[in-house]
This record gives sequence, C-alpha cells and structure tokens, in this order.
Amino acid sequence: MEFGEALERFGFQLREERGFGKGAQLYVAQPTAYLTYTVHAYPDGTAIFSWEFALGEYLLTKGIQVGSDETLNQFAYPREELRGPQDGTWLTSAVERTEGLLADLRFDRPGD
Repeated sequence: MEFGEALERFGFQLREERGFGKGAQLYVAQPTAYLTYTVHAYPDGTAIFSWEFALGEYLLTKGIQVGSDETLNQFAYPREELRGPQDGTWLTSAVERTEGLLADLRFDRPGD
C-alpha cells in the first residue's frame, strides 16, 4: 500500500504546517471525537506519527473528572513518537499499534 493510500484510508487530511520543519507536511485524522492522529511527512521521505487523546473530555462523558476538572488541558500522549518511512505498511502498523495500546487500557484492572 502506498503512503498516500494509507493516509486516505485512515482519514488523514492535509493541514497547514506551523513551523515544525522546513518543507514538512502535516496530516491530521480524528478517528473519534476524543482521539487525534498526526503525521508529519518530511522531504527526506521520513514521517513522524503521533496521537493525542482528550482524556478529560472523554472522562467527563462518563461522570469522572481528572484533577481540578480543567478538561482543556487533560490529554494523553505517547511517551515517544514513532518515526519511519513514508510507507503505507509503516503507517498502518503505527495506527494498529496505537489502537492496540488504547484498547488495552483498563482502569478497573490497572495491574493486568
């Protein structure tokens, strides 16, 4: 699968880049109301994949608050972003890895 096809498959849209590197293109997808994926594609053929989850906003829908309940500043992020080639297989793997990580979160059994 080509990189562009993978971007399209996951719903990424090109966004205006804001100083994240000369010639980089920013792609953004929002698979849920709380989850946002980003891809920075660089002229050298590499890309960085990352995500953020609006934890405060999501928990609010479940009747739970985090800290002082300032939902605008309560996001979960990966500890490390993934860097790889502009390749559809790599991007699919990065998205699937993120989906697996998030699906594995269990607040009722944090030790499992």
